[in-house]
Amino acid sequence: MILGIISFLIILSLWEILVWLEWVNPFFTSSPSAIFVVFKEQIITGELFRNTYPSLFEFIVGFGLAVTVGVPLGIFSGWYKLIDYAIDPFVWFLYSSPLFGFYPIFIMILGLGKPTVIAITFLLTVIPILVNTASGIKNVSPLLVQVAHSFGARRSDFFFKIALPATVPMMMAGFRLGVGRALMGVVGSEMFGATAGLGASISYYGGLLKTANMLASLIMITILGVLLTQGITIVEGYFDSWRTHDIESGLENL
Repeated sequence: MILGIISFLIILSLWEILVWLEWVNPFFTSSPSAIFVVFKEQIITGELFRNTYPSLFEFIVGFGLAVTVGVPLGIFSGWYKLIDYAIDPFVWFLYSSPLFGFYPIFIMILGLGKPTVIAITFLLTVIPILVNTASGIKNVSPLLVQVAHSFGARRSDFFFKIALPATVPMMMAGFRLGVGRALMGVVGSEMFGATAGLGASISYYGGLLKTANMLASLIMITILGVLLTQGITIVEGYFDSWRTHDIESGLENL
């Protein structure tokens, strides 16, 4: 953490020095000091929070729907090969297709605003969660499989006491990937046609060539991304202790 903070401060210092020496044009790059002033002003006026609330709401709904759909589908896909074969084409179509290219279609169906943003956020987020959860189920440690079978474990015992707890690390990795893709979906969708949110703020100030204001919203997105990712890490630590305990107690019960 200390090394990361030092590296970040060095980059900011170099940025500020380059602007001060007039080696770069602040009209295009702004400067850390100017961005800090704008950031402070937007906090005082409440503009920053007015832009953050819609984006955070859309993130929570889109990410929540992705978890609600992606985790069960991933579990069933990893456990039943027929389900895996059935949904695999759709999964890789959504993963590889440029979803923002379908933005006009979403607007025609759902209209401008939150529904379209949430829909794109959901589609961008659900795939990594689904794929990672399915991979966790498929790649349970062979040693655990052998131990469970040697103790005469039933299929349901193996699923609930071994496979499901063992997939937690991969599932959480999918959540971390999903956070980044969800934020990308929220901001990208808002930049195209939303009237509120951090993405709309970036688009608005970018059109006015107010670089400092634009970067202030971008920094707020970065802060949200760091906080949300750290939150996932905390949740992962909680579930990791549960996972270890559940697998050990499951083997003992077998």
